[in-house]
Amino acid sequence: MRILLLTASVVFSSILFGQNQVQVKVTDEENIPLFGAHIHAEIGNTVTNVDGETQFEITETGSYRFQVSYLGFKPLDTLIQIHQLPQKIDLIMITDQDELAEVFLTQKASVNIQNTEKINAEYIQDNFAGSLAASLDRIPGVNSIEIGAGASKPIIRGLSFNRIVVAENGSRHEGQQWGADHGLEIDALAIDDIEIIKSVGAIEYGTDAIGGVVQIKTDATPKKEGLTGEYRAFGRSVNQTLANSINLNYKKDDYFFKFRSTLSSYGDYNLPTDTITYLSVKMPVQNRRLMNTAGRERNVMIQGGFQSESFKSTLTLSNNYLKAGFFPGAHGVPSVLRVRDDGDRRNIDFPFQRVNHLKLVNNNQWFFNKSDLSLMLSYQNNRRQEEALFHTHYAGQQPPENDPNLELDFNLNSYEAKIKYDHYFNRQHHSTFGIHSQYQNNEVGGYNFLLPSYHRFTTGIFALHDYDLTNKLALQLGVRADYGNLQTDRFYDPLLFSFLVNRRNLSVEEANALAERSSNTNSDFWNANALLGLSYQASSYWQFSGTFGTTFRFPTAIELAANGIHHGSFRHEQGNENLSTEQGWVADAKVSFNLAEENLLVSFSPYWYYFDNYIFLRPSGRFSPLPHGGQIYEYTESGALLTGFEVFVEKQFFNSLTTTASFEYLQNQQVTGSTSRDFPLPFTPPINAFFEVSYDFNNSKNWLQQTRIFANSTVAWRQTETAQNEAETPGYGIFGGGLQSDLKIGDFKANIMLQAFNVFDKKYFNHTNFYRALEIPEMGRNIQLMIRIPFDINSKTTNPSR
Repeated sequence: MRILLLTASVVFSSILFGQNQVQVKVTDEENIPLFGAHIHAEIGNTVTNVDGETQFEITETGSYRFQVSYLGFKPLDTLIQIHQLPQKIDLIMITDQDELAEVFLTQKASVNIQNTEKINAEYIQDNFAGSLAASLDRIPGVNSIEIGAGASKPIIRGLSFNRIVVAENGSRHEGQQWGADHGLEIDALAIDDIEIIKSVGAIEYGTDAIGGVVQIKTDATPKKEGLTGEYRAFGRSVNQTLANSINLNYKKDDYFFKFRSTLSSYGDYNLPTDTITYLSVKMPVQNRRLMNTAGRERNVMIQGGFQSESFKSTLTLSNNYLKAGFFPGAHGVPSVLRVRDDGDRRNIDFPFQRVNHLKLVNNNQWFFNKSDLSLMLSYQNNRRQEEALFHTHYAGQQPPENDPNLELDFNLNSYEAKIKYDHYFNRQHHSTFGIHSQYQNNEVGGYNFLLPSYHRFTTGIFALHDYDLTNKLALQLGVRADYGNLQTDRFYDPLLFSFLVNRRNLSVEEANALAERSSNTNSDFWNANALLGLSYQASSYWQFSGTFGTTFRFPTAIELAANGIHHGSFRHEQGNENLSTEQGWVADAKVSFNLAEENLLVSFSPYWYYFDNYIFLRPSGRFSPLPHGGQIYEYTESGALLTGFEVFVEKQFFNSLTTTASFEYLQNQQVTGSTSRDFPLPFTPPINAFFEVSYDFNNSKNWLQQTRIFANSTVAWRQTETAQNEAETPGYGIFGGGLQSDLKIGDFKANIMLQAFNVFDKKYFNHTNFYRALEIPEMGRNIQLMIRIPFDINSKTTNPSR
C-alpha cells in the first residue's frame, strides 16, 4: 500500500507541475536519485522524495540560491538562473571522499563562515590508532592524551577535559572526563561522519565548548535498499591486538535498521627500552613490555529509524565496555617487585579500570516550508570503577565486606534534552533558536575517596543568525545564556579522624575539620556570552574568516569539591568551593588559498584565548594530611593566555603524487601581573608537525585497484614551557609508512590497509600522555593491518539517504 501511495504521489505531482513551478532533481555522480536530500532556498525549504525530486513555486524569473546537504556528499551551495517557467533543474552532488574535506566554495557559491574539518568513516579507519581521539591526531590543531594503548581523549588547541565537547548525534558524550586516565567510551569503527567545529556554531553545544566540538554522527540512513554491511578485521603487533567489527544495515522504503558491534582484545604493549625511572627508582621492563597494560573492549549499537520527505526520526541504543589494566608503578610507591613480568601478556591484574557506558538517544526532525524543527532526547549511564588490591593507609582499616578491592566507583546518570528551530527567511537571512537542558546525578563508592556524590543541573538558551550581505561577505552572530546549579553531599572519614588524632597528634577540632572530606554545598551560576563570525570570499582562490567574542564555563564538581589522592594524576587533588564562573575572550581567524587548477590547498589559522580566571591545578605548598599524600594540588584561578596557529598545505603533482604537511604552534601561560609567577599551563602540547607523501597507482584494471603507497613523519619540538612540577619533554621525530589497496577477485571486494608506526623503534616521550609523569616512553615499533570487506545481500541501488 505504501508503495502504491508513493507512486500515486509522484504521478500526481507530475500532473500538477504547472506554469509557475520549478522541478528539482538531486542525484549523485552515477545518476542515482538521492532520497532525503535537504534543500534550502529563499523560495522554500524541502526534502527530496524517493525519486530525488521536489518542486518549488516561483512567481518570477531571476537568480535563486539553492543549498543542498546530504551526509557523505560535499555540500552544494549555488546560484541558479531561472530563465523561464516552468523549468527543470538537475543538481549533481559529489561524493565527499577527501580525508579532510574542508569546505571551499566555487565562484558562484556564497561564503562559508564555519571553521570546521569534516572527516568521514574512511579517514578514521585508515588512520585508526586503537582509539578515537588518537586517530584524530593528524588533524591540524588536534592532539590527544593517551592512556596506554587502548584509550585516549582529544585536545583542541591545547584545551581538553571540560573545555571541549564531544557530541554523538547531537547529544553531549558524558563521562568522568576530568581525569587524564579517562578515555572516550566511543566505538571509532561505528562512526559515519565527524566534524571538528571551531567557530560560532560551537555555541550550540554548551558553554564548555571553548576549544571546539568533536561532533560524531552514527545515524546516517543506509544508502541501499535491503541488507548491506561491512566486516572489519584489525590487528596490531605492538600489543597483539585482535579486533573484529561488523556493521549491518537494512533499509525498506522509509524505514531502516542498523546493528554495529566491535570486539577487541590486546595485551601488554611493547616499549623501546629495558628500564624506566620513576621517583628516582629504576624499574626494569622485562621483555620490553609494560606490565598490566592489556585490555578488552565490547561495543554494540542498535539503531532504528524512519525517513520521509517531511520527518526523520532515529532511536539509537549503544553500550561500550572497557576493562584495561594500569601499570602497577602508577599506583602507590614505586616497587621493582610489583612490575615483575608474570608471564601472561594478556591477563588483566590489579590495578585496573572497568568502564561501561550505556547511551539511549532519540533524534527527531520535522521539515517545513522554509524551516526545520528538531528535538533531541538522551539518557546516559557512565559507570567507572577502579580496582586495586585492598591496601590500608590507616591503622585498623578493614576491607569492605562487598567488593573489597573496589577502590573508586563513579556512577554517573545524565539526562539531556535539546529543541532547536531553524528558519530560512530568504537568501540572505537564516536564524536558529534553541533550548538545551541537562541533569546529572553522580553516586560514588569504594574504599577510597576522591569526589563526593553530586547533582548538577544546567539549562541554556541560544540563538544564531546568518546574514549574507553579498555573495562574498557573510556574518554570523551567536548568543547564549545559561543557568547552572551544583549540589554536593557531605562525606566524613572517621578513619582519617582516628589517624590524625592518634598518629599525627592533632586536636579533635583540627582532625574533625580535615576528616570532613566534603560538605553539603548548593552553588548557583549564571552567565551569558556572544560570538561574532565574519567571512569574506575575496576571489575564487582566497577566503578569509574570523571569530571574536566572549566565552564562559561553569566550574565542575571535581574543581569545586575534590579532596583525595587521584591516581590518575599521581597527587592529592583538592577542590575549591569558592571558584567562580570561568570567563574569557576568544579570537581566531582562517586564511585559505585554494588553487584548484594546480591542485594546491593552503590554510593558516591563528587563534587567541584570554581568560580572566582560568581554573587549573596549582601546587599549594601545603602538606597533605593523607598518608603518602605528599603536597596538596589545589584548583585555583588565574588570568591565562593561550595562543598559537595552525598551518595546513596539500599539493598534488602529476595527478598521482600527493604531499601533505601540517604545523602547529602553541604557547599557553598564566597571566598574574607578576612575571616571576607567569608559569606555563599544564598539558600543553609542544610545537609539532606532520608530513606525508603518497603515490597513487593507476591500476584500476588489475585485481589490486586504487593502490596507494605512502611514507610519513611526525616531529615534535622540545617542550620547555612546562607548569610547576611538570617535567620538560625532549623533542623527537618518528617515521612511518604503508600501503592501501582495493582487492577485487570476481564479485569479491575488500580494502586492505597495511601500515607501520615508529619503524625505527625510537624511544620518545609524548608530553601530554598519561604515563609521561612516570617517565614511561611511547610504544615501540608497530605494524598494523585493517581489512574491510563490504557485502550486499539482495539489495537494489535506490534512495540513498542523508
